[in-house]
Amino acid sequence: MTGHPVELGSSYTVTFPEYLDGYEWEAEAKGFLVGVTVSTLAATFVVTVYDLTRLTQDLADEVRATGHSTLSNVLVVPAVTRAEILRAVERVAADGFDGLHPQAAG
Repeated sequence: MTGHPVELGSSYTVTFPEYLDGYEWEAEAKGFLVGVTVSTLAATFVVTVYDLTRLTQDLADEVRATGHSTLSNVLVVPAVTRAEILRAVERVAADGFDGLHPQAAG
């Protein structure tokens, strides 16, 4: 299920997970949000959004547990809010979505 897409110009849309509606404060407090979708005419990217504090904690835990970590389609923002996510996606779009990997055709 997806939430309501936010159109940003004609080049892309951002769709927040439906479960976020009414729980934005929880995502901000936890410091992460899974399942934000960015769609362009050419590709769809599904990203996980972190604030720097939570990302650092999760990476440290994972490296301690497994000896390594890999990251794909992670967007790091000052705070996990819709406004900060939209600002970050706007900057990523200006760079041609460099660093993001499109969702595999399914």
